[in-house]
Amino acid sequence: MAHFDRPHVTQPTLLLAPMEGLLDFVLRDILTRVGGVDRCVSEFIRVTGTLYPERVFLRYVPELLQGGKTASGVPVRPQLLGSDEVCLADNAARLAAMGAEGIDLNFGCPSPVVNRHRGGSALLEEPELLYRIV
Repeated sequence: MAHFDRPHVTQPTLLLAPMEGLLDFVLRDILTRVGGVDRCVSEFIRVTGTLYPERVFLRYVPELLQGGKTASGVPVRPQLLGSDEVCLADNAARLAAMGAEGIDLNFGCPSPVVNRHRGGSALLEEPELLYRIV
């Protein structure tokens, strides 16, 4: 029987996805201490025409005080939700200055309340706006 080398297979990355009202700092800390999680995303931070002060971001993502990582060293990316591309960019820049390795943009939330305010998956119906946001 001939021996064939298999192509290099990498382990999949496991992301701990956000869930409003459930996956907060405490649960991220517990689950990343258990292990197996490669990256976390915070609950969404709704951006509506305001450049938030750092204290607002620290309320959602206190891991920013620890280099953007949980106590066990797992990176946490803040998630922004909104439709004002300039305001989203300003808030993303502030988060980057605070040490966030990356920013997650919410384009998938199906909640009618979120969609009614042009956020989440409602943006998928406005590809030009979605492009400008990114």
